[in-house]
Amino acid sequence: MIDIHAHALPFVDDGSDSIKDSIALLNEEALQGVTDVILTPHYRNAFVCAKQELLERFNQLKEIARAENLNLNLHLGQEIYYTSLTKQLLDADKLLTLANSKYVLVEFSFDEDCDICEVVYELRKKGYLPIVAHPERYLYFTLSDAIEIKELGGFLQINATSIVGERKRPFSRKAKAMLKQGLVDFVASDVHVGRKNLLKKANAFIVKKYGQEYADLIFLQNANKIIKG
Repeated sequence: MIDIHAHALPFVDDGSDSIKDSIALLNEEALQGVTDVILTPHYRNAFVCAKQELLERFNQLKEIARAENLNLNLHLGQEIYYTSLTKQLLDADKLLTLANSKYVLVEFSFDEDCDICEVVYELRKKGYLPIVAHPERYLYFTLSDAIEIKELGGFLQINATSIVGERKRPFSRKAKAMLKQGLVDFVASDVHVGRKNLLKKANAFIVKKYGQEYADLIFLQNANKIIKG
């Protein structure tokens, strides 16, 4: 598997505040069966680290991971909270795409209605490949929105915890509805310290429910296109 959404870079957001915790998160990725991880620190509110700082911390973590003999390929990106400045910042090369590709992981408000379809359209028009982060968690997001986003050339990433989380949540039904309709492009961990990595369990669920081919597509093949540029 390839995990395209993980908050394991230390000292930059709410994902990890120590090297020790970051290495523990990465060790768990390997135990889940992940070969590549795209680290996606938040860009929102208090979490607005400059691109250069992220690159420096990323290179430091890669060196430590190498010294720890972690069998993982690490890549860098960001989970970007969409604002009116997002397109401008992307064009000015002040934000990170996923693994130096044209794919951009975009987050939206959880409860304040946002025209995600319009954002996807505008980003596509500028040449980016927008991936909507965990749309199942947005209260206003509908299956019709998911269909329109796909028609516009956007992509949908749902969280493993939304598929096989221990607590039943309203957005689990939404995630499974998107899976049933074949609308999901990526399943990721969105892991933070204190949030379980359930990729292996989610993968097994998808294989059993929808078959190996679909599981391979949304846990590996689509993500590999990002890694390969």
